[in-house]
Amino acid sequence: MIIGGVAKRYARALFEIGVEEGTYRKILEELEDFCSFLRENEDVKKVLTTSVYNTREKRAVLDAILEKKGYSDVVTRFLTLILEKGRMVFIEQILKGFTLLVEQHEGIERVEVTVPAPLDEAQKGELARVLEEIRQRKVVIEEKVDPSIIGGLVIRVGSIVYDGSVKTQIHKLSENLKKG
Repeated sequence: MIIGGVAKRYARALFEIGVEEGTYRKILEELEDFCSFLRENEDVKKVLTTSVYNTREKRAVLDAILEKKGYSDVVTRFLTLILEKGRMVFIEQILKGFTLLVEQHEGIERVEVTVPAPLDEAQKGELARVLEEIRQRKVVIEEKVDPSIIGGLVIRVGSIVYDGSVKTQIHKLSENLKKG
């Protein structure tokens, strides 16, 4: 997950405040809620993130949202700040950066798993259990579906890739047959 410099700086600053105050989990929940609200309300998102509207109009919309949602003072001030600085367009990236910081702080590792068809909850749970046992830490599975791998799965942990896909096995077999 690549996060731009601007988003990373804002996420880090907010996270440090959250850790200092012991509220980083609550901040995460409120940021997730705000981003979810924007995803569900494209018109509101356009008002807050485009240059079509002036800051006063944007601020009125944001204030109405904040009043309705009742977010903490930290999140309210943060969202107001990024709106006034013209950085609301980065809110999703800031959320991703903040989430990564929370996961690192709590010793959680994000694992990307590519499968040919979606996993059911039991399969995800078992895979998470096995990976947690191997990695000796809590893992969050980020599932990607790619039918081209045919079968098996590909696991990516940071820069390490474990490729147990049928596609790769067929490719290796083909290469070996060509070599003779």
